Amino acid sequence: MSILQASQKMGSTIISQRLHVGLQQLTALAAVTHSFLGPNKNHKFIQDESTGESSLVCTCFRVLEHLDLTCSVGQLANETIQAHQKVFHSGAGCLLFMAGVWSRAALECLHRGISIPHIVSAMSEGLDICWEVCRSNSVSIEDIRPVASDSGISVLQGSPHTVLRNPVTGMNSSHGALNNKKQSRIKLTHSRHFCANDKADGNTTPGLFPHAVSSKGVDIPHLAEAVSHGCVDAMSLVVEVSKIQSKNNGSGDSCRTFDVNKLVTCTLPGLSEDHSCVLPGCVVLLSAEQASLVHHMKEQKWQVVLINGDLSEKYRHLGFNNKNDISQVTDKLDLKGLSKEDDWEDNVLTTLLKNNVNLVLVNGEASERLTQHCMRHRILVVERVKPDILKDFAETTGAVPVTYATQLSKHCVGTGVEISIWRDCSGNRRRASMAVNIVADRTALVTVVLTTSVHSKLRTLEDCFWGCAYRLHHTLKDRKLLPGAGKTELLCVQTLQKHIEDNGEQTRGKDVASAPRAKQGRAGNPHRADVFQLMADGWMDYISTLMLNSGTCSKVDAWTTINQQLKDLNEGLSLDANFARLLLRDDTEDGMMSPDMKRSAGKVYDNMTVKLEAWRKALDLVFLVLQTDTEIITGIDPKQVEGQSNVMVL
Repeated sequence: MSILQASQKMGSTIISQRLHVGLQQLTALAAVTHSFLGPNKNHKFIQDESTGESSLVCTCFRVLEHLDLTCSVGQLANETIQAHQKVFHSGAGCLLFMAGVWSRAALECLHRGISIPHIVSAMSEGLDICWEVCRSNSVSIEDIRPVASDSGISVLQGSPHTVLRNPVTGMNSSHGALNNKKQSRIKLTHSRHFCANDKADGNTTPGLFPHAVSSKGVDIPHLAEAVSHGCVDAMSLVVEVSKIQSKNNGSGDSCRTFDVNKLVTCTLPGLSEDHSCVLPGCVVLLSAEQASLVHHMKEQKWQVVLINGDLSEKYRHLGFNNKNDISQVTDKLDLKGLSKEDDWEDNVLTTLLKNNVNLVLVNGEASERLTQHCMRHRILVVERVKPDILKDFAETTGAVPVTYATQLSKHCVGTGVEISIWRDCSGNRRRASMAVNIVADRTALVTVVLTTSVHSKLRTLEDCFWGCAYRLHHTLKDRKLLPGAGKTELLCVQTLQKHIEDNGEQTRGKDVASAPRAKQGRAGNPHRADVFQLMADGWMDYISTLMLNSGTCSKVDAWTTINQQLKDLNEGLSLDANFARLLLRDDTEDGMMSPDMKRSAGKVYDNMTVKLEAWRKALDLVFLVLQTDTEIITGIDPKQVEGQSNVMVL
């Protein structure tokens, strides 16, 4: 499905060839994913018209994977989204939405005759202002603590010693965290590679979890609730992971450790979602014959070797240069009649038996004949093992990973592995019918088993889980959170509108020089107020879309509510707790939320780094498309390119 087809089916506008086509394409592409914004996502089927196959999706980055992005703007947007998702696993919907509304804002600026330098300058300044709003209203995770509710259930609230101060009026705003059971400023740069390295901070926990982010006295379960964003089941699995990792790290039953790098998932279709669980070590699927070997060697310690490629005679590592014009000549007769592959299998099997190996973990695929030969000698070969699993077993068993089985020696063998049968999955009509749990002594690895009776839903569940895991990871890493449920965006709108009013007063008074430097804005930009208002409209569109997707109000009612909240803020009042509740759909049978649900509904937090990075990438994307559109329409002066070092040529 193309961008134009998708946008037409979703009710977006038709692209006009007479205007900046790139900005229009970006706006149309973003409109496709509006229904996926917010915690209440609706699943959609995307059908391939050429093959008839369909996929179930509920996130914008999955939608982009299935669209026919033949235009350069679509490919650039997809590259940006996928790079962001790879690092943060969250915030992709916000990124694409803001890119869409700011593209629309840029188009409106062009329609009004505002020059591109003025557009870029004012929008950059607007984002800088909103960065300051976020910095001023961020909440330390140490100030998020549980308090007892009327029913005795713990809910979250911010410390009374920490207040959110309105950067314009100086008044305090309400803030809190979610209890729902169901950094420095980044410089804007024009680059196609928007993905920043996700460097770990220095606050790590030593021992089994060298990459773990320490909670430093905060309660991880309560922080997890604060950033669960309605994904209660997935976040409860994340909390269980923290409990197991903390126990393995010597912290007892308390949740003090969480290491997302020591976490893998295993998806099992056929079972209901109630069977999803967390296990130490890894979980792999074996055939009934392989499982019988596990049963025979139960409660025994296995010796393991690790293969970092395919376990086959023809496998060669990446970059290997095979000389096709060389033939091998020998003066020895092949009296045994063995082929080259037979000879290789005999050598590998002899090496494994010589070193008492009974478990082979292979990253790639394994030779079927060798696997059968190993089975007859009670050697279990497991193929398609994730690299993270191999890495953990190398650290905990002492095994040395090798690329080729012919490199194996006694120094490469690891010890201390236990294997047990976890569940019989033969009813799922799978070739591999038995799920087994492989655990090494002192392992730091934890596996989350995700199950569902709907096969097409597996990827969605896995994406949801990883989103929750990384939101908690970034919470502990940043040690700061932003008020969620649209509150931060609302404060940005209010601040921009205040700057617009100040700009109007300066214009009417004709006394710009005497105004405070902070209120003068970027010098020489007469369209600053217009651009700020269009940017503010984009954030208001974001908030109203969240409210619309919650099913609690219409788009018109959402804008009315937002305007009322802005009026209250300008009068020095705090944000109404009912405002955030409008973002949560009431799925209770009688349509009435309990007191605890009402109390916790407004306490939602967002990751600070993720949100700010999404905004930055969105504006970078808009600027790049704007610049490219302009160069296509007006052309590039070669002399101008030679004279400017900062001109980017695609």
